[in-house]
Formats: sequence, C-alpha cells, structure tokens
Amino acid sequence: MGEERYITVRNEKIYAKIIGKGEPLIFLHGGPGGEHRFFLPHLQDLSQYFTLIFYDQRGCGQSENAINEEYTMDGEVETLEALRQFFKIDKLNLIGESWGSMLALLYAAKYPNHVNKLFMTAAVGATKDGYFRFEKELLNRLTKDERIRLEELSPKVDRGEVDVAEIFKIIDPYYVYSPESLTKKTKTQSNARVNEWIGKDITENYDVSKDANKLSNIPILVAQGDQDIITPEILEQVLVNYIPHIEVREINNCGHWSVVEQPEQLQAMIKDFFQN
Repeated sequence: MGEERYITVRNEKIYAKIIGKGEPLIFLHGGPGGEHRFFLPHLQDLSQYFTLIFYDQRGCGQSENAINEEYTMDGEVETLEALRQFFKIDKLNLIGESWGSMLALLYAAKYPNHVNKLFMTAAVGATKDGYFRFEKELLNRLTKDERIRLEELSPKVDRGEVDVAEIFKIIDPYYVYSPESLTKKTKTQSNARVNEWIGKDITENYDVSKDANKLSNIPILVAQGDQDIITPEILEQVLVNYIPHIEVREINNCGHWSVVEQPEQLQAMIKDFFQN
C-alpha cells in the first residue's frame, strides 16, 4: 500500500513510504533508534485527507547506517531538511512522537521559516531535563526486581552481548495504560547504537528553550496521554513553561504509546489541527 522508495540525501539512503493524497504530513518516529512502522497501521486512515510521508531516520528501520555510524541530533535535523528540499515542500507539517517530538522542535528552532504547523504526541520536553525526568518517572514505576534486572542488562546491550529487545520486555508494559495495548503494536526494530549516540547527545546538548522565540509564530499542539510517563502536569513544567503558546490536549486512558492506544482520538485531533 502506497509508494515505497529510497531517497539519497546527504550521501545516505533514506527509506520512505508515502500514502494518500492531499497536503503532506511528515511523521517523525521515536526511539531514538525506532522506525516508521510504529505509526502503522494505526494512523493510516489519515491518508484519506492528507499525503502521509513516513521515513526511517538514519540507521533505523530500512534506512542505511550513517557514514561512520555516527549519529547526532543535528544530523537528523539536516536529514529532515534535505528531505524537505527533495519533496519540494516550502513549509512542513510535522508530526513527532516521543523522541520525534524533540526532533520536530529542534528542526523548527533551526528552520522556523520552513515549518507550517507542529503536532506532537508522547512529548518529552524542551530541554534535557525532560529527558532525565522521563527516565526518572519510568524507573519509579518499575518494581525493585525490574530495576535490578535493567541495571544488569544495560551494559550487556551496550557491549552487544544482549539484544535491546530484552530491555523492552521490562519497560514496554509501562508505556501503555491498558496491557492489551501491547498486542496492538506493530513489531518494529530498534538500533541500539543510534539510541546510545543520540541519547548521549540529548543528555549533553538538548535545549530548544533558548530558541523559544523562534517558535512563537508556529502553531504547536501536543496530544498527551493522561497516564503518559511524562504526564500532562509534568509536561507543563518541562515544555510549556519554556514555550508558553503550546496547546496541550489530554487523551484519557492513555499511556506513552498514544498512537497505539488511542489512534481514533489522535487522528481526529491531527485532522482538525491541520485542516483548520
């Protein structure tokens, strides 16, 4: 379904999937290190109203590894800008999920004149403090045994001795409000190296608060699950406090995986936001 293609930008092959017709929406997946399939089939009904452009970030999903396998936030921003130029879109409509919400903000701060509207869900924050807060809140939800197991696995994953899927087995149940939602998620891959490299960059350098004035003319809407690891209340502290014109709408009975748990509500919000 839809058109699948490899697009060479910045000397790297990026996998893209294009569905539907109408005004284009570009989707930014989470992770870091995830892939575009997380959005599908949950949001594909939007293709009745828009052209949906999904792509795998460098080293993710079906895209090529980055040159020298080095990954940075700015590298992802520049890949997105190169894709904008390839598709000949003057102003982007961006939909960012989790880490993708951070990438959307980074892009908008660097290229504000090339953003029309910005929609985020499962948002994390405007600075690295939100990223740290996410980790803290997640760890607080784990049992003592799960925290111990996580501490044992993490260095083994970093050394390539254990697949990152073993970590997801522990933390994934805490990303949803309803356990049955775990069965609805499309099976995806995760690149541990991308996660490690960009994660390190985030913890050292992520801060769009200093560029908040550049975002002031861009409509920004956040749809956040009421049971997200970053709850709407926490989001006020780590995001809205820095970018006051952001509108936050709460999704009831929903965790961090809003795309998976409440796709109908999310699609209605996206349709209304980009059509009005």
